[in-house]
Amino acid sequence: MSGPPSTSTRSEPRPASTGARAAVERALARSQLYRLLALAFRYPDAARGEALERLADGVRIEALDRGPRKLQRSLSELAVAAGGTTPEALQDQYVAAFGHVTLPDCPLYETACGTGDPFQQSQTLADIAGFYRAFGLEMAEDAAERVDHLAVELEFMHYLAYREAYALERHGRERSRLIREAQRRFLQDHLERWGPVVARAVAVRADGVLGAAARLLERFLAAEARRWRIAPSPVSDTGHAEEADGPSPGLSQ
Repeated sequence: MSGPPSTSTRSEPRPASTGARAAVERALARSQLYRLLALAFRYPDAARGEALERLADGVRIEALDRGPRKLQRSLSELAVAAGGTTPEALQDQYVAAFGHVTLPDCPLYETACGTGDPFQQSQTLADIAGFYRAFGLEMAEDAAERVDHLAVELEFMHYLAYREAYALERHGRERSRLIREAQRRFLQDHLERWGPVVARAVAVRADGVLGAAARLLERFLAAEARRWRIAPSPVSDTGHAEEADGPSPGLSQ
């Protein structure tokens, strides 16, 4: 995905007040987790294990107010697995979990989790790309993946959470409202509908780094659903949409 410079090159916002600091650090911790997970679900290169271990150790999980202890256990598990692996082992895990082509029971693409209707798939891809364009992002010309790849959607949420932290620090909570709403909508309409399905499938299929990343992803998305008070209509393990029980507290139909 191309757009503004990578967040890894920016200095982190420094809030002036205690309340602002807590809000900013929460957004930054969420951004770090999304970045870590995006890296974990990309095809691994030679330096992937070291990068995952470093990122996992650097997440300030204590800044979160939704399930930090469970997330910390999952983070520690991922850091240990990443520190004890090799590039070859990571690549073998990836191929075993996802295959050389998309597997129907463990897809890395959102549209592969749907009903298979070509019109619906086109609409989904267009909606995702619209989210990216709204924030000045687009897929790089040499990108190997589509807009609906799990790692790309996670990277987008990493970017939005960082933008939220920046807006909070520079402009205050009112000016961050648009970015917060974009996160809620993207989770509601996309990532929260199929991400947990993929996480459960990978956790069953994979050990090591991928298995640990899958368990972290499922727990983190559950915490995010509670944070944003969303109840998306999930895609089931068989690829069809299921009806949600009803709106979350604070939402109306």
